[in-house]
Amino acid sequence: MPITNVGGMALTEVVQRYKSLADIERGFKVLTSEIEIAPVFHRLPERIKSHASICFMALILYRVMHQRLKLAGSDLSPEAAFADLRRI
Repeated sequence: MPITNVGGMALTEVVQRYKSLADIERGFKVLTSEIEIAPVFHRLPERIKSHASICFMALILYRVMHQRLKLAGSDLSPEAAFADLRRI
């Protein structure tokens, strides 16, 4: 049985949240390796929020592009598609 410090959470919800951690970790991997967003150190809260928003939008665009390529039957990754687009 899963152990959590959050009270009142159903067992299925605990398991679902745990499994969603893998999706979050994949997102960070995409941001750092494929989108190549490097760490930036900000002091002002509005700049931190802005940077986080830009990273989030980049990840969403990457995932939408990946999904659309897959639905179109393309074997291209988003990186390969961008490389092809750069040549145009």
